[in-house]
Amino acid sequence: MKKLWLIVIGALAYLLFMAVLTPASVWLKLAPLPPEVQIGKVQGSLWQGQIDAVSRPPVYLTNVRWQLDAASLWRGQLGVRLSAGDVKDDSQPYLQLQGSINPASYALQQATLRWPIGGIMQNLQLPMPVDASGAIVLNIKEFAKGEPYCASLNGAASWQQARFKSPIGWLDLRQIDATLSCEQGNLRLVTAPDNPLALAVTADVMAGRYQLAGTLKPDASLPKEVHDAMRFVSQPDAEGRYTIQFGGQIRTQ
Repeated sequence: MKKLWLIVIGALAYLLFMAVLTPASVWLKLAPLPPEVQIGKVQGSLWQGQIDAVSRPPVYLTNVRWQLDAASLWRGQLGVRLSAGDVKDDSQPYLQLQGSINPASYALQQATLRWPIGGIMQNLQLPMPVDASGAIVLNIKEFAKGEPYCASLNGAASWQQARFKSPIGWLDLRQIDATLSCEQGNLRLVTAPDNPLALAVTADVMAGRYQLAGTLKPDASLPKEVHDAMRFVSQPDAEGRYTIQFGGQIRTQ
């Protein structure tokens, strides 16, 4: 019996070392990736490595790096550290996260994501063409996978260096901040109204679609043309706020 246990332990140790030392490029060749996913040069092992670029239109990530942590394997979880992009390059997506995965789900303990808003707008079906600049930044304190999207979510979002193109030119909206939460499995974003448009909206992301509802009230400092354009949005209420409400499908490619 003792000899049998030694054989089993030896076999498990061999498999573990094989998994750790086998190049990551070999594992990626075995992975059932969709045909639209393109992988650049791969370096390192399954345990720690780097990929020059990963793309699945419209998503394009550079300098993707990962590191696995086996400290929680006894609980059936594997720790993950993942990063991509360059924090100093505002024109490209940036990602940094720490989380855990198990055979049934995954969770985040901390994550930061920055995404140029141009890449987001082109994947939303909006009621009218919209041109904007800046970046959406997400700071996640806690996230757990659920159906269709989440079981829990605690975080913040901001549209930084926010600029919006109107018929009279570009408008500087400075920064629009919001909170992130999970509502019945859906992702929810609620903005704070302390911005030049007094934009106070609730946006829900559901399975394959989104909806947005709220109010705005342009600041007196904004050009007269902005205030005149509000008549195309809705009629003001008693406090001068204009109601906005729309939704649509989310394109995945």
